[in-house]
Amino acid sequence: MTVVAIRPARITAVAPGSIAAEVGFEPGDALVAINGQRPRDLIDYRFLCADEELTLEVVDGQGKSHRVDIEKEIDEDLGLEFETALFDGLMQCNNACPFCFIDQQPVGKRTSLYLKDDDYRLSFLYGSYLTLTNLLPQEWDRIAHLRLSPLYVSVHATEPEVRSRLLKNPRAGQILEQLAWFQAQRLQIHAQVVVCPGINDGDHLDITLRDLARFHQGETPAVASVA
Repeated sequence: MTVVAIRPARITAVAPGSIAAEVGFEPGDALVAINGQRPRDLIDYRFLCADEELTLEVVDGQGKSHRVDIEKEIDEDLGLEFETALFDGLMQCNNACPFCFIDQQPVGKRTSLYLKDDDYRLSFLYGSYLTLTNLLPQEWDRIAHLRLSPLYVSVHATEPEVRSRLLKNPRAGQILEQLAWFQAQRLQIHAQVVVCPGINDGDHLDITLRDLARFHQGETPAVASVA
């Protein structure tokens, strides 16, 4: 994701009595940068705001740019809410699962209902499930660096050929290596298995559960739960 793709974070609400309210933020303003860095998402925003001195670059509702200097307690919230948690766009799903509820939506609904999210940031922030099939190396590095744990992962099957056939994606077969990565990083996931008769049930389901159980060990088990 390039810096050009990061959009200013549009503000939708300002908490009464908050720091943001005191310095004059209003709904419709947009946050561009914090201490010279453009946040990609709500995770970056929270990380960058964990400082005692902030310099914010802001564009107001009329398109005028401002610089705002703030001194605060390191864990004090600014009191801003944004129209989206993702300032650089949604990472969408590149799989074709037979049970996908998005693909089963009736026509004629609002556009947002047809977006197939597979975004690790929404998984960390809100507990939505992802498959890990669309992550580039820099995203894995970011997960490790920011300690984004737990994530919620749609495993479905651990046998490479079974999972690849189910998700219709050859990259889906890397799941055991990915679980080993979480274990090595001491990060956790909550696993999900949607059972499809004739595809990942029976002996395949038994193998999946046994594989996941192998990662449910130690003080920080890589697989915290299975649903």
